[in-house]
Amino acid sequence: MADIKKLMLEEIQKSKHIQTSSLDESEVLIDTGLEKNDENLTAVAVAYLDEKGYRRTGLNLDFAKQKILELSKDYDTIIIQQKRVEETDLFEKATTTELRDALEVCLVSAVSEIFKDVDRMAEKHYEYKTDYVEAIYLEKDRPKGSRLGMEEFESLDEKLNRYASEGWELDKMHNEPKGTKVFLIFKREKME
Repeated sequence: MADIKKLMLEEIQKSKHIQTSSLDESEVLIDTGLEKNDENLTAVAVAYLDEKGYRRTGLNLDFAKQKILELSKDYDTIIIQQKRVEETDLFEKATTTELRDALEVCLVSAVSEIFKDVDRMAEKHYEYKTDYVEAIYLEKDRPKGSRLGMEEFESLDEKLNRYASEGWELDKMHNEPKGTKVFLIFKREKME
């Protein structure tokens, strides 16, 4: 039979709305067991610089040695300080009822997000942009051989791709009433 508490906890951990663990950071002193001499002190200082990602310059090495000596002043051996991160599971001792309540919170949060998305989709607002062109050119209409006019030439595909890269989509294409120009109407959704 399935472990219901385990299944509930897995679903809660998937949710981004509930914190399931906490991190505690603390500094701890660690005895290296190394005798206090210059050779050991240099080796520990170099290891410290490498671990922290610092460059091995003379100034950095002297600073690291000084810090290690300050930590080790009351000891016979070299002492270093390290950061310890401990993760605590907040639901480790949770009852089935508490897990069920947390699942309900996850469910309500998920449904709320779905409603926001549905509302946004149902009430889309658009902004429009119009581009007038003399004529619609296809790639096959590109001038060949001569460099003259190549800078201004833009095929319909190129124009659509340029607008699409900015989030616009072609909504309508119309000829001007007198038939001399074509205008393209682009639209894109307003994100509010």
